[in-house]
Amino acid sequence: MTPPWHEACPELVDQIRADLSGYPSLHLFIEPGGRAEVCGTFPVRSLDGVERDRYQVSIELLADYPESLPIVRETGGRIPWSSDFHVETNGAACVLIPDDRWRSFPKGAPFRQFLEGPVHDYFLGQSLVALGEPWPFGQWSHGRDGLLEYYRELFQTADDLTVARFVYLLSQPVVNLRCDCACGSGSKLRDCCSAKVLELRSKIPSSVAGSSAKTMGFTVAPYKGRKLR
Repeated sequence: MTPPWHEACPELVDQIRADLSGYPSLHLFIEPGGRAEVCGTFPVRSLDGVERDRYQVSIELLADYPESLPIVRETGGRIPWSSDFHVETNGAACVLIPDDRWRSFPKGAPFRQFLEGPVHDYFLGQSLVALGEPWPFGQWSHGRDGLLEYYRELFQTADDLTVARFVYLLSQPVVNLRCDCACGSGSKLRDCCSAKVLELRSKIPSSVAGSSAKTMGFTVAPYKGRKLR
């Protein structure tokens, strides 16, 4: 049985506690059973560094952290558990799309980067929306629609079959460069969009792409009936 991250990498515990030194109202708690959680109040600051708001939060670090993303919850009852507010039905806040983790909180980045980036932007957005202002950094829709929007932009296409083919390639353990290119050009992948696919495979884990494919409803290999080699 694989030990939880805080037992396997005690230096990571020290790093997180050092990162929390800039957040005196947040504290890391590790229970005897292995559950690890950062709890307290999280400050929201304006661009000039002045604190404008504060949220009561819990940030759970699962046993396989940093492989998995921390689970953020607002625990003060201010944010409804609704997709309109980017909150799952279990209370987990959608602070970022897992597929886009490479942009704002890549695996191995310090915990501080997660707090200063996705977490802060999420709660700043909640505060501004509560005041009647628009979401400050743009936003993806919730769930399936948000993933489709993300991948449409990533692959610069409005065609969901093209999205399905690209995401299928990202979800595979090994990319067959001899298959038809996902863009629909008629060329082989190796002669067309292989650089883009291989670059994104280095950023988006195949398991994450596979999970997103299911969420988007891409349950059948989009290359069915087409030559793969």
